Amino acid sequence: MKRFTLILLLFLSLVQTSMAQQAQERQRSTTPTAYAEFQDAKVMQSFGRFVTAKANIFLKNASLVFIQDNKILEANLQPVTSVVFGNDRYVKVNDTQLGLLIMQQGYNQLICVTTIDMDKYAAEHGGGEDLPYLDINEIGGMFLEIDSDSQRREEDLGFPLQHKYYFNIRGQIIPANESKFKKFVRPEMKKAFKEKMNDKFWSWSDEASLCQLFVFL
Repeated sequence: MKRFTLILLLFLSLVQTSMAQQAQERQRSTTPTAYAEFQDAKVMQSFGRFVTAKANIFLKNASLVFIQDNKILEANLQPVTSVVFGNDRYVKVNDTQLGLLIMQQGYNQLICVTTIDMDKYAAEHGGGEDLPYLDINEIGGMFLEIDSDSQRREEDLGFPLQHKYYFNIRGQIIPANESKFKKFVRPEMKKAFKEKMNDKFWSWSDEASLCQLFVFL
């Protein structure tokens, strides 16, 4: 019995360490893009149409960027519904931003928009306006001046990140907060939802907590 308890405690310790490491990784990025290298992406449009491109997510504003004629262009998201990078799917949450699909149940989705915390980034660089590696210039179109040397920020632990969560509930995208979400809670689940809101271990800023809310829809 003691041996089983010891093994269980060791397992839980490893899980907690892994979760802490993952959380730490999500607080910083060594590149201003979601992926260190541009990826083969499938850009989904309405009615099942799609185009392919070498693309990435620009973390300054969560926009879609792609390579064309040796320039990195910022895409117009108007016709875009989502973008698939391998096993990752990014969903459009507004006219300019894409968020990573965290969980989907039926027609409902939990989405996370990750951006660079520009206030914190500016403070770390003395509060100046000329912040390195994050300029977007307009010369015959929008493009980013990013090269292989300047992309990485390992020497100062990278770019500080912030995460904002959204729900896509039957096609309507809302920010993840109580006032917006409770409007979609099924009548028979309102009491249980209220009890969940009173749970001191539950949080609107915690991804695992948000995943528990699908049962109320």
